[in-house]
Amino acid sequence: MSRPSPNLFNWRTEEVMTVSSFFPGHIRLRGEMIKDKDIFDAFKKAASSHKAVSKIERNERTGSLCIEYDANALPLSKFEIFKEDLPELKKLSDAYISGKVEKKIIIEKISELWEKLKNA
Repeated sequence: MSRPSPNLFNWRTEEVMTVSSFFPGHIRLRGEMIKDKDIFDAFKKAASSHKAVSKIERNERTGSLCIEYDANALPLSKFEIFKEDLPELKKLSDAYISGKVEKKIIIEKISELWEKLKNA
């Protein structure tokens, strides 16, 4: 099995989110967007549609999201597909935070990314 690029998991930006914990079967994201209930609900709906995902939890106060999944059904290498989408997600998030993009655009992007992961 090929290992994903470490740059994917070290990606960091205050405006979007930080991958604060990542190992096979567990990923924790932190960011201001996660504090928004509608955006969290979009993450939860999209992530729970993947057969490998078993648990999704949010800490609203800290803006963290934890996703537990079956690492055999969703290997680390599959997350490589997000690498090309991160710059666009950052731009959308920056625009959302500054009030230039509606929340529904972020929610659509989240759904699109999970759909892409399901089909990878």
